[in-house]
Amino acid sequence: MNNVNLLNQARLENDLESLGCLDAAEELIEKMIEHVFYIDVAERIIVQTLTVINNVNAKIQATFNVLEKEDTETDEKNVEFEGISYSE
Repeated sequence: MNNVNLLNQARLENDLESLGCLDAAEELIEKMIEHVFYIDVAERIIVQTLTVINNVNAKIQATFNVLEKEDTETDEKNVEFEGISYSE
């Protein structure tokens, strides 16, 4: 079974909290893990979810960077959160 490590989860949560939609973090992380599970090489991925920001429906997009594997002996994958964007 693959293990996915989000190296800077606190930054993702902080960015979402500043927008007032911290509750979207869990769904974005779950979607990221689903995508990363099938990736064997370093790659940038974007996942999105719908949420409400200031009583307005919004689409949140989070960009993650799957890092190159340093240890080929394990199935562990390291991922860095790069940033978020949103549109109403």
